[in-house]
Order: sequence, then C-alpha cells, then structure tokens
Amino acid sequence: MKNLKLTQKIFFIFVLLLFLVVNSWAFTFTTILDLQDSFSEVEEYAFPSVITTAKLKDKVHIALLSVYNYLSTGNAANKTKYQEEFSAAIQLEYDLFGLSQTSTDFEFTQQFNNKLTAIYKAADNLIKLYEASPTDAALSDQLNQLNSLRDDFNTFLETQVTDQISTQIETVSSGIRDTARTILIYVVGVAAIIVLVVIWLIVFISNNITKPVVQLTKAAQAFGQGHFERVDLQRNDELGLFAKTFNVMAENIQASQRALQAELEKTKELDRQKSDFLSIAAHQLRTPMSGIRWATTMLYDGDMGVMSDEQKHHLGNTIENINRMIRLINDLLDVTKIEEQKFKYKFVEQDILPIFNETIKRHEQTAKAKPVNIMFRSKPATGPLLVSCDKEKIELMLNNLLDNAIKYSKPNDTITIEVNEVTDGVNGFVHDTGLGIPKKSHHEVFSKFFRGPNILKVVTEGSGLGLFIVKDIVEKHEGKIWFESEENVGTTFYFHLPKHQVKR
Repeated sequence: MKNLKLTQKIFFIFVLLLFLVVNSWAFTFTTILDLQDSFSEVEEYAFPSVITTAKLKDKVHIALLSVYNYLSTGNAANKTKYQEEFSAAIQLEYDLFGLSQTSTDFEFTQQFNNKLTAIYKAADNLIKLYEASPTDAALSDQLNQLNSLRDDFNTFLETQVTDQISTQIETVSSGIRDTARTILIYVVGVAAIIVLVVIWLIVFISNNITKPVVQLTKAAQAFGQGHFERVDLQRNDELGLFAKTFNVMAENIQASQRALQAELEKTKELDRQKSDFLSIAAHQLRTPMSGIRWATTMLYDGDMGVMSDEQKHHLGNTIENINRMIRLINDLLDVTKIEEQKFKYKFVEQDILPIFNETIKRHEQTAKAKPVNIMFRSKPATGPLLVSCDKEKIELMLNNLLDNAIKYSKPNDTITIEVNEVTDGVNGFVHDTGLGIPKKSHHEVFSKFFRGPNILKVVTEGSGLGLFIVKDIVEKHEGKIWFESEENVGTTFYFHLPKHQVKR
C-alpha cells in the first residue's frame, strides 16, 4: 500500500465504502421483497382460506336450518332457501380448492367435499321422503342420519379445519421467522464487517495519511525553530515525495547555514581585525595629536614668542581642528571598546544633578560662540536625584547630546535640558529647535557613522558616532532612550535611567 499514490488510496477507500453502501442497499431491497412475499402469502393464502372456510360453514348451517324449517312448515320458500345456500356452499368449496397449495391442502379439501356431499345427499333424500309421505316413519331415521352427518361435519370443522388453518399460518409464520432470522444474521454480519472496515480505515488513514502529515508538521515546526532535521518517511506516494523534497530542502539549508557560518566567522575575524586596527590607529594617533595640541597651544599663548594677529588667527583654527581630530580619535576608541565589550562601567549611587550642571557649564563658551541659549531645569528643583550610575559615562552621554544640539541649532535658538525624578529612577530630555532629522532617516539615528543628509549640507565636520555611544551608555545603565524629530522644526532626545541596575 505504501507504493500507491495518495489519490489511489483515497479512490480505494471510496470504492470500498461504495461497495458497502451498494451491498447494504441490495440486502435491504431483497429483505423487503422477502417480507412482502411472506405477507402476500398470508394475505393471499392463509387469510382467504380461513375466511372461505368460515363462510362455507355458515352456508351449510343456514341450508340445514332451511331444511328443518321446510319439514316443519312445508313452506316451499325454505326449500328454495336450502337449495340456494347449499349451492353457495358448493361454490365456496370450489374457491377453497382453488386456494389449496400443498398435498395436505388438497387432502383436506377432498375430506371437506366428501362430508359436504354426504350432507347434501342426506338432506335431499330427507326432502324427497317428506314430499312423498310426510307421515312416513322412515323420516325419523333419515333425520337422525342427517343430524349425525351434521354433528360429524361440525366436529370435522372444529378439529381438522382448525388444524389445517394452524398449519397454514404456521407455514407462513415459519417463512416470516426464517426471513427475520436471515435479516438478523445479515445485520449482525454487516455490522461486524462495518466495524472491522471502520477500524481498518482508521488504521489505514492513520498510517497512510495522519501519521505522515503529523510527522511532516512536526518537522516543519522544527524548521521554524531552526532545527533542520530529516524526515524518515519511506513512501512512494505524494507525502513520500513531499518528505524527499523536505529532506533535500533541509540539506540545502544546512549547507547554506554552514556556508553562512563560515562567512560569519570570516566577517567576525575581519571585524575583529578592523577593531584592532582602529584601536591601534587611534592609540597611535592620540599620543602625537596630544603633543601637537600642546605645542600649538604654547605657540598660541605666546610662550614661544610674540605672534601677529593673523598668525594667531590661523593657529586658532589649527587648534580647533586638532581638538576635533582628538574628539574623533576618542570616539573611535570608545566605539572600539564598545564592540570589544571593553567599555567598563563603575556604578555608584550618586546625585545626577551635579553631573548635568558640570557638563552644561563646560559647553557654555561654545554655546555663546554660536550663539545659542541653554536652559536647564529639574524637578524637584532642590534636593539630590540619586541614581546608580557611572559618572564618566553619564557625562559622555550628555556631552554628545548637548554637543549635537548646539551644533545643529540655529543662532539665538534655545536648548532645553530637563531631568525629573520618577518612582523608579530619572526621566529627562534634551530639546533643540534646530535642523531636525528627516523622517526617512529616523531608523538610522543610533547607527554608527550616521549623519542626516540635511546636516551634511550645513555642518560638514562630525564622526556620526556620538548617538551610537549614547545609546550604548543608556542601555548599559538598563535605561531607555528615544527621540522625536521633524526636519527644520527640531529634535528632542528622551531618556530614562533606573535608580538601580538588576544584579546578575
């Protein structure tokens, strides 16, 4: 059966069920015909025999009663009545003969005829003797003979006729019982066959359809969970073909996984090499850049001689570029540490307000040069806002947010910074009314090296690493950061810092 196609199996089941239905219908039809024949036999044979016999008996009794009345009164109408009733009895006897079917029936009818003929002859002789000589002494003997024949006829009717009718009814009943017994045997047999067939169908469907489908379903669910296992289904039907296709797919996916894993390992290695290169390059660049800034600052301050205003102007631009380069190097070092999980944190419960105040104060000179205004408020305005945090990292977070707000604000704009105490920590935001971020770029905001296309046209310098670092710092504090921004309207970065980190 495993080699049959699924459609062939279903067709086989259909044919089997059709056979059972047709067979049951044929038996039902045959049974109905048998019962109809049995009841027809009762209707056409047993019942008519009983009715005809009863009528014949009545006719004979009426005929004899008419004979007695004729002898008593001499009224000719009684003689006529006798002759009519006896003729009707003889006709009924012919009918009874026509209903006979068995040798017993014919033997019974012959006895019936003999007794009836004897009564008829005795009655005729009695009438003739009466008409010849009403006072003849032989009339009494002839009447006694007729009465004897009548009594014998009645006895015959009470015994033989009853037995005959019982025999007929028993014959018909026996046929009905045999038919009923056959029906019962067939019904029990068909029921047993149907039960066996249903059990076989259940087992057949379970083994050939349900179990394979369940097996394939489990394999598909395992696929969804990333377990690409083969399906052991040795069949030549559609489900077997599906299982083979499934196994080929699993092998292809596993091969692709292995290839992807190999590529991933290569990518990780390249990423590690890139991080090592950036780390080494940043370290190697930061030391000489610090020396260059130190020497350039000494020149700018006049420690190595007096410089003209033009020289100081160009040297000031040089110092600014050196500072920008050092910030970029520091950002690269921070990103490298983040990627290598080396960005270490020291959490200490402390008041976050002084951290914000100090960071904002360091940006006042830059804000004035823009110029932009910085407004800082906290709720409550007095009292500490205690949070378990790394002071250096929180300063870096706020520094990057505030640096972007100043850089991308328009002159005379106001930057608003606010922190509020909540039940489980601190909520805050940094709001500006500057260039904003285009909506199509919102999903890239916290990516490495991201800078909005509208910002690149206005402010060319910048690493695009600040918000990537900010997001990592907030998440390492088990907090959340999100933003709202509209191009040419402004940007607000919201953050939440919990009071305590979950101990692991």
